[in-house]
Amino acid sequence: MLSSYTYNMLTCYHINKGNHMKTLAIISQKGGSGKTTIAVHLAFCAVLSGKSVALIDIDQQGSTIDWFKTRKTEHDLAAIHTTAAALTDLILKAKKGGADLVIIDTAPHSAEDAVIAARSADLILIPCHPSRFDLKAMPPTFEIVKLVGTKAFIVLNRCTGQKIAENAKEALESQGFPVLDIFIFDRAAYRHAVMDGRSVHEYEPGGKAALEIDQLFAFIKGKIKL
Repeated sequence: MLSSYTYNMLTCYHINKGNHMKTLAIISQKGGSGKTTIAVHLAFCAVLSGKSVALIDIDQQGSTIDWFKTRKTEHDLAAIHTTAAALTDLILKAKKGGADLVIIDTAPHSAEDAVIAARSADLILIPCHPSRFDLKAMPPTFEIVKLVGTKAFIVLNRCTGQKIAENAKEALESQGFPVLDIFIFDRAAYRHAVMDGRSVHEYEPGGKAALEIDQLFAFIKGKIKL
């Protein structure tokens, strides 16, 4: 159900002439991969770069919308909690409203919803922990990627060390999976920032976590020509 507030948030952007909105879907069939953490931090990083951003949360748990509701600065980006069935219409509304970027946060263990999100996207990002169980859980997510044909990359998330991350990257690449050279490490800044609806750029500007997100956003921006 859309509240009048969140509906207006998705339609209140100024209309940009020649708007070429892009959509990023963050998917993984493995729970706890860090999709929401990546989604909210990329969203705020995009805002810092001057982009109008809409976050669409189709995970029933609603972690992204919970983060958004705790923000003290509510109007720097738009966010809504909805279902995959409403995704196409909401993306169209965001585009008509002048958004530059839509970021979709998806649920784990829901292949149907992930397919809908992936088909709606210009690019797919797949967070993955550098652990045995997470690496072995990657094939089901890439079955979705193959089905829809959207370009996708794995980002190793919550890495506990450089060597562990590099070994995980090598293991995934040996199976033919595309993995970014950018690693997101397990830093306290991420946990502290989201507690009160902030991003690491607000919690610790110039810190290592903020630099990681900057690098990840720069890669995405280049890939989708944002």
